[in-house]
Amino acid sequence: MSGTRRILLRGAATVAVVALTACGSHKSAAPTATTKSGSGPEGQTLPKPKPTPKPVHGAKPKPPKPKPKPSHAAKPKRTKRPHKGARAVPWHGKGMSLVAHARHRRLLVYDSPRAKRATLSLPNPDGNGTPRVVLVRSRRPGWVHVYLPTRPNGRTGWVRDRAVRVLRDPYHVVVYVRGHRLELWNGRRRVLRAPTVVGAHATPTPLGFYYVVELLRPPDPNGSYGPYSFGISAHSNVLKRFAGGDGRVGIHGTNAPWLLGSSVSHGCVRVRNDTIRRLAGVLPLGTPVLIRT
Repeated sequence: MSGTRRILLRGAATVAVVALTACGSHKSAAPTATTKSGSGPEGQTLPKPKPTPKPVHGAKPKPPKPKPKPSHAAKPKRTKRPHKGARAVPWHGKGMSLVAHARHRRLLVYDSPRAKRATLSLPNPDGNGTPRVVLVRSRRPGWVHVYLPTRPNGRTGWVRDRAVRVLRDPYHVVVYVRGHRLELWNGRRRVLRAPTVVGAHATPTPLGFYYVVELLRPPDPNGSYGPYSFGISAHSNVLKRFAGGDGRVGIHGTNAPWLLGSSVSHGCVRVRNDTIRRLAGVLPLGTPVLIRT
């Protein structure tokens, strides 16, 4: 976007852990006993009595063994199925996330902690002069698992912990596509709820977990992008190139507020200009953005 001024922000972050449990059952059966039979009076067949064992001198008689009672197999407990498309969110129960700020001129990304060579090198700052900040997915000794701003959507990689500075971020954004609604959360508290415009049927807004990559100030605050535009890590699944870029999805203002509540954009999320000003004043780089149905 030509003539764009850059806004640089700070940020912070966290991880959510999901645990699953399963239970099983064991089945038991009582043994069956068989007896021999002989002839009785009036042609009836009667079982022959068992001979009484002679007591052994000095030996204590053994008590009869109780017959095991048959038990019914325990029914496995039914567990609730997770909601279709549900997955672990990048923030924990208190709504806190972790973001990683690159320390050096390039951030090297590896496919796994066992990889010997990096498969991606991200410049810091990026092409627009914005500091390189990525959202943290998880951590392990010596390594940080992060979400990446490149295609395909949802791509992740590993960076060395000494290459980044990890900070906490209390904010996260949730966009409801069908509901045409954006919510801003500060920890467990929802602090903003605003109407939106989302992608048209032919150019839908991509669903998934993303994060704030950059904040730009368009040259005309009364233009189609409004006074501010957030670039997030999502990319259009339809448009590979758009407006000179790689089809990156954004959250920005609008000069057509009467379209709010409709699905007419190329994939970006539009909000009122006063809403985008409020978001620009508080959201750090790396803030997670969940786009859901």
